[in-house]
Amino acid sequence: MRSVWGWDEGTGSWWEQLWRNDLPDATVADAPNVSIGPLAGQHISAASGLSPLIATTGAEPDRIDQLAAESMR
Repeated sequence: MRSVWGWDEGTGSWWEQLWRNDLPDATVADAPNVSIGPLAGQHISAASGLSPLIATTGAEPDRIDQLAAESMR
């Protein structure tokens, strides 16, 4: 999955948007396949709270944590 994520100062919550890699006709401009955070009615006060929610999409939890750690370097 491709993703963008960050901290929303206004809501005091982390958020993430995910796009599936296995949809060849999808373009970058398409809306995300999954939204996590305030826009989806979720308040996530710690970045570590994103992983369990991402895991519900079928992504492997260990892989999610690895990618998150790499992106924070």
